[in-house]
Amino acid sequence: MAGHGKKQIINGGVTAKETSKLSHSRVVEEDNKMAAGGFVSRAFESMLKECSAKKNPDLYKAIQTYLDSPKQRNRPSSSTEPNQASTGDGSSIGPQRVSGTITTALASAGYTLEGPEVELVLNPLRLAFETKNLKILEPALDCLHKLIAYDHLEGDPGLDGGKTVPLFTDILNMVCSCIDNSSTDSTILQVLKVLLTAVASTKFRVHGEPLLGIIRVCYNITLHSKSPINQATSKAMLTQMISILFRRMETDVVPTSSGSSDHIEAASLDNSTSKSEASSGDQTDNGKTLGDALNWVKDATFPSIEELQKLAGGADIKGLEAALDIVVNVEDGKKSTRGIDLESMSIGKRDALLVFRTLCKMSKKEDTDDTKTQILSLELLQDLLGGVSHSFTKDFHLIDSVKAYLLYSLLQASISQSPVIFQYATGIFSVLLLRFRESLKGEIGFFFPLIVLRSLDGADFPINQKTSVLRMLEKVCKNPQLLVDVYVNYDCDPEAPNLFQRMVTTLSKIAQGAQNADSNTVAVNQTTSIRGSSLQCLVNILQSLIDWEKSKRQPDRNRGGSRSPDEDLTRGSEDATGNFEKSESHESTMAAAISEFNRQPVKGIENLISNKLVENTPASVSQFLRNTPSLDKAMIGDYLGQQEEFPLAVMHAYVDSITFSGIKFDIAIREFFKGFYLPGEAQKIDRIMEKFAERYCADNPGLFKNAGTAYVLAYAVIMLNTDAHNPMIWPKMSKSDFIRMNTTYDPEECAPAELLEEIYDSIVEEEIKMKDDAAGIGKDDKQNPEGEERGHLISILKLSLPKTKSSSDAKSKSEAIIKQTQAIIRNQGASRRVFYTAQEIELVSPMVEAVGWPLLATFSVTMEQSEDKPMVVLCMEGFRAGVHLTYALGMDTMRFAFVTSLIRFTFLHSPKEMRIKNVEALRTLLELCDVEPDCLQDTWNAVLECVSRLEYITTTPAVAATVMHGLNQVAKEVVVQALKEQAGKPAEQVFLSSEKLPSDSVVEFFTALCGVSTEELKQVPARVFSLQRAVEISYYNIARIHLVWARIWTVLANHFISAGSHADEKVAVYAIDSLRQLGMKYLEHAELTNFTFQNDILKPFVVLMRNSRSETIRSLIVDCIVQLIKSNLASIKSGWQSVFMIFTAAADDDFESIIEKAFENVEQIILEQFDQVVGDCFMDCINCLIRFANNKTSHDISLKAVALLRICENRLAEGRIPGGARKLTDVNTGTAFDVAEYYWFPMLAGLSDLTSDSRPEVRCCALEVLFDLVNERGRKFSTPFWESIFHRALFPIFDHVRHAGKESLVSSGDEWLRENSIHSLQLLCNLFNTFYKEVCFMLSPLLSLLLDCAKKTDQTVVSISLGALVHLIEVGGHQFSESDWDMLLKSIRDASYTTQPLELLNAPGLENPMNPSILSADLKAHTGGEVQQFDSTDNENLLPLASPSSGINSSKRDANASLSQDHNQESGLQSNPDGSEGIPSPSDKAQKSAEAPSLQRSQTFSQRIMGNMMDNLFLRSRSSKSKSGTSDIPVPSSPPKLPEAVDPENQG
Repeated sequence: MAGHGKKQIINGGVTAKETSKLSHSRVVEEDNKMAAGGFVSRAFESMLKECSAKKNPDLYKAIQTYLDSPKQRNRPSSSTEPNQASTGDGSSIGPQRVSGTITTALASAGYTLEGPEVELVLNPLRLAFETKNLKILEPALDCLHKLIAYDHLEGDPGLDGGKTVPLFTDILNMVCSCIDNSSTDSTILQVLKVLLTAVASTKFRVHGEPLLGIIRVCYNITLHSKSPINQATSKAMLTQMISILFRRMETDVVPTSSGSSDHIEAASLDNSTSKSEASSGDQTDNGKTLGDALNWVKDATFPSIEELQKLAGGADIKGLEAALDIVVNVEDGKKSTRGIDLESMSIGKRDALLVFRTLCKMSKKEDTDDTKTQILSLELLQDLLGGVSHSFTKDFHLIDSVKAYLLYSLLQASISQSPVIFQYATGIFSVLLLRFRESLKGEIGFFFPLIVLRSLDGADFPINQKTSVLRMLEKVCKNPQLLVDVYVNYDCDPEAPNLFQRMVTTLSKIAQGAQNADSNTVAVNQTTSIRGSSLQCLVNILQSLIDWEKSKRQPDRNRGGSRSPDEDLTRGSEDATGNFEKSESHESTMAAAISEFNRQPVKGIENLISNKLVENTPASVSQFLRNTPSLDKAMIGDYLGQQEEFPLAVMHAYVDSITFSGIKFDIAIREFFKGFYLPGEAQKIDRIMEKFAERYCADNPGLFKNAGTAYVLAYAVIMLNTDAHNPMIWPKMSKSDFIRMNTTYDPEECAPAELLEEIYDSIVEEEIKMKDDAAGIGKDDKQNPEGEERGHLISILKLSLPKTKSSSDAKSKSEAIIKQTQAIIRNQGASRRVFYTAQEIELVSPMVEAVGWPLLATFSVTMEQSEDKPMVVLCMEGFRAGVHLTYALGMDTMRFAFVTSLIRFTFLHSPKEMRIKNVEALRTLLELCDVEPDCLQDTWNAVLECVSRLEYITTTPAVAATVMHGLNQVAKEVVVQALKEQAGKPAEQVFLSSEKLPSDSVVEFFTALCGVSTEELKQVPARVFSLQRAVEISYYNIARIHLVWARIWTVLANHFISAGSHADEKVAVYAIDSLRQLGMKYLEHAELTNFTFQNDILKPFVVLMRNSRSETIRSLIVDCIVQLIKSNLASIKSGWQSVFMIFTAAADDDFESIIEKAFENVEQIILEQFDQVVGDCFMDCINCLIRFANNKTSHDISLKAVALLRICENRLAEGRIPGGARKLTDVNTGTAFDVAEYYWFPMLAGLSDLTSDSRPEVRCCALEVLFDLVNERGRKFSTPFWESIFHRALFPIFDHVRHAGKESLVSSGDEWLRENSIHSLQLLCNLFNTFYKEVCFMLSPLLSLLLDCAKKTDQTVVSISLGALVHLIEVGGHQFSESDWDMLLKSIRDASYTTQPLELLNAPGLENPMNPSILSADLKAHTGGEVQQFDSTDNENLLPLASPSSGINSSKRDANASLSQDHNQESGLQSNPDGSEGIPSPSDKAQKSAEAPSLQRSQTFSQRIMGNMMDNLFLRSRSSKSKSGTSDIPVPSSPPKLPEAVDPENQG
């Protein structure tokens, strides 16, 4: 117990100590509060020192009462003493507590004085304000300011029924009355501080009359104070007060009860609202159109909007002023009801409405000359309207309640002669346009002409007013939405004035200087300033329309999700890396690799290979891409389109693994795209589609002429798919457009029309899915492959399709948009005051259509008349904006006009008249080419002509000296230097920018450049500036896709051919060398099979080589081709065709050096690179060798060419020609034939022609090679091919013999013909005998050939042919069949009777015509003493028979062959070569005798036949001798002694 008590004592001691400290801290705190809240006591004490009990007894007593009150109460009081005061919560406290509570409470901000406390504090202040003593006023004002600022006073002065209203109202009135003319600056500032604090206080809320009193005081200080500081402070505070009131209005709520005083409403507010108007306004808020809130009450005393517009349109200012004045006076007198009911308003709205109407009334035109009040009011109104929130601009009821005052005030200001007042009028109107146009549609409709158009059109209006309006318009015209809204709501409304068009027309007139101007300098400067401002407005209009069009076209890229895709990719990449490091199983590694591939395909494949999930081969990777379903198809397409070596090989393996045999083209594309999605980059698409075309043609040979046709068709299908199923593209491609897109100049290279129609129907009916519908979700917007792909495809689509859009189309479209907008307005019916906020991008087109031409005229006139640099700069901005806008809207005619006008103002066509402003036009044109080159389109020709002239002027001193002819030298040097600057980098940038042009525009660019270059080449001396640029930009654009580059090269090739054929050899050499450079650049890229791009690149060399007459040029072409071969041997494919064609043309050259150079390379190609080179161009190689063999310059080259032909034939027989073992189908007959035979025939035909060469070595070699080739390869030949060989290669060798005339074939200098014919016929008969089984069907044509020759009158021919016939029978007769013998005997018999000498047989005295001695003697005499014999073993010293020319027409040969075939089928009389007629065939008796069984087919039979033939020969020789040179005399057709004839065809 003792311990416990001790513990309590200790605790009690500690508690007492702490209690003492706490009591002390409370005392200190109370002292601090007393000091903080002592500002009232200190103010009262200060005031007490300045006043006396005698002079200010009431004040002295009131202060003393406040100060003494605490002392009296501090005395000890009994418990029965009543309380003298009560606290705010009603609890009773002693007198000491009263004073202490007030002082302490005043030290805490926010404590509100109540009841007696307010009277105790404010009574001394009220009395102090009455003294007018500055020393007393200032402490009192400071004290009141602190009481309000610290929220110690709470009430609603000016509001009936408010808290402590009379006291606070009196205090405020006294504060306002403290200021007079004798007030010091410090007092004024103190008063302003109190008033601003009172208005801004949230507890001390000022309303009604006290609020207007405060505004009035601030007005007076601002207007009449002599201190600029006080004026500025008062004005700033006044602006701040008004702003506070309107911000408070937006947050206040509608009161539940009305307590407004009638006298305030009558004096300052309009109680002008009817129940019907209120209800209609509520309906508007609930969803009715905005125009319902703008309709004025249909009262007879009220003017309608239409009436006001009519007054404004007629410039009846007095009538308009009177009409608005009636409205204002009626509202003030409460004779009408409009707006909204004041009882439904919140207190804040009442205060704001009160102040707003007060400002409007104070801004009315006064009778006095002092306009300061009006100016200040207008300034405050402008700041107020410009600073209110958007909600106020939408409060149609409130605006409707005050708009009469506002419009009346605006009208007064707009007709004022004061420049300052009018300037504020324009400022207020611009605010109304920018912020209140939706609420004041009708009012703007009649104020716009009044303020803007009237001031600008009127010639009597002062310059300062025009300047104010133009400054306002400059600001207005920078607002795109405002301009479009004005056009839609006024110009498109049939019942509204055309504000937009009238504004532009008026500005255009002013800018063009249509107004009269004084001759003095000041007036001229003012006019120039006005014109500049007008021009600036017009430029702002164009720029605003551009901004609005861009904002509406820009796609919405905002997609859901707070996490950025990059963060997801980074996090996923880290996870994937972790998986690669940690995973040990095959499945997890594969999953991680696939995840990596779906983000970064190249790295994904590398990871797969490094982890040995796939082999490091293109085939393995391609199989993985095809067979892995979880791969992202878009990433597969992106990987396949890569240009690196390994991904490219993978793509080739991927495509080659797909089989398209027998599949329709559109179905093949659908199947092809099932495994991946097309990438977005055009080059990637091009590589994939090129390989697809190659593969499809390989699987479907013969369907297209080459892979280029399939490639173009594949692209066309993609573009058709994009066009047909993309809603953003209009109009759609028609079937005829699709067919036209696939049509080329060569009909053989076009796809069949039926196929194209079938593909079109299939694609239009069913879309080819090239993108996953959900592929774009969550993707990074920067990639945007779909949009990029669409842009490329649409650009190529424009290139492929003809342009159908015309200016009439654009105009009709604009008219349709206007009609549609007008229909929408008419459909509103009574709600004609509805204001439409435009959102449709199409609305820009009719706006530009309406004002584009006036704008162009304005810019053009200004450029012609003005030398002022700012004006010129504005015109250039206008031209630039006009070109961009018309291009974006597809208004081609207007765009063309803008561009050509700009080009005209460069004055490059007339340098003598050039000025510095023309240099500015040139600078703008070049900037346009750099920044927006695709806008120029069909004006590129004119643009590039300017660039060409610029280069000519700056590089030709004589022309540069004529610039600015007649002006001072300094200005001339400035212009010339500026031109040289533009001819440098800016002009070069024109050509560099061609790389950025879309596909359709770049073709136009090249076409224009080649056209300009053509004109340059016609000049004397020729200029190559544009030709050089064409070569340069070809390098920049050579990487474009083949479909586009083919169009470009079509233009370039024709131009290079023209330049290469130029009369100036230097120009031609430059063009050919440029072709070489481009060819080397293009041939660096490998070409796929069945494509002909390389061949197209080299074709200009072929044309130039064939057409050029210059040895230098032809030699240069051969050198260029040799260099191309050596540099790009490995990559040349289809280009070999043009190479051999060039060498073929070189073989016909007259200069041996060119022939030797060309043949040397041909020989090297065949001997060293045969397998690599000779593929699809085997035929071209053969033709080239044949042409070299036929050249007459060097027989060594001819012999080598024949030897190379033999080598090529060996390679063909060995199967080393690609496709040589395939079967092709003849298009005409439908029969199949060997490709080898197709390749063999040109060699045989060429060798056949060489057998008639005049050079012995060449013809002998050709004859030997020809028959060796046929003998060696004949077993492989088909029957049709044998027939072709005989008729088209072998028989033509004897054409000169068969068709020889009456003169002797062999002259003294043509002995070689006999030997050649003998040996040729012998070889032919040997060939027939060797391949009798294969060619037995050719016996009849062969006999026809031999007997045709035997019928000739030339005995040399006869002896040669008969000898060959005997040789044929002797060597091969044992193989003849019974029918063959029949044919042989019949042919011989017919020939013998046809050649009988009728004159000799009919001559009298001829007894024994068959005497062998006579026959032998005569034969010897005729043949020179010997009979020519054939030796089948003698093959030496043979001279081939030469044909009249090396190139025998094949059709002629065929005709001759058919004549030979039909020879034995002829009946009736046979005509002899000499013109005499033969006899019919012998009788049946003679035929039976010839067919007697005793007749043996042996050597004896041969001798008998030979003897019979000798008899005929003898008779013919006798007949020819008897004629004695009268061979031309015809023999009678009916001799007197003629044995009975029988037709041989009717025998047996």
